[in-house]
Amino acid sequence: MRANTELQSKFIQSIVYDGVSGTEAARRAGYSPASARQTSSQLLAQKAIQEAIRQEQFKYLNGTLASKALKTLEQVIDDESAPHGARVQASIAILERSGLHHNIERENIRLMEKGVNEMTSEELMTVINNYPTVMRQLTEQSVSAQ
Repeated sequence: MRANTELQSKFIQSIVYDGVSGTEAARRAGYSPASARQTSSQLLAQKAIQEAIRQEQFKYLNGTLASKALKTLEQVIDDESAPHGARVQASIAILERSGLHHNIERENIRLMEKGVNEMTSEELMTVINNYPTVMRQLTEQSVSAQ
C-alpha cells in the first residue's frame, strides 16, 4: 500500500479525530472548497483511504479513548460520593474488559453448585457478598439453557 499524501493524511485525521463530514474534512485538509464534496467522495471510495481510516480509528479507540474511559471508570470507583450502583457498575466494566470477570463468574457459579454444608467459611462469605451477582448469573444460565 502506498503512503498517503499530506492532504490525504490531514483528511483522515479530520474524519477520525474531529468527527466531521467528508466534505468538511476535505476543506480542513486543504482541498479546494469548491470541489470538497466531490474530492471527499473520491477519497472515501478508495480502499486505501478506507483502510487508513479504520487503522486510525483503531489506534484512537485503543489508545487515547480507552485510556480516558478507564480513567473515568477509576474516578467513579474512587468517588465515595458516587452512588454505590455506579461504583459497582464501573468495577464490573473494568473486570469485564480485563477478562477477570469471567473467572469470577465461573467461581461464583461453582460455589453455588456446592451445598452450604460443603463450603468453607471463606466460600460462604464469598457467596453472601456476591449473592445478587450470583443470582443474576444463575438466572441467566437457566434462561439460556431453556
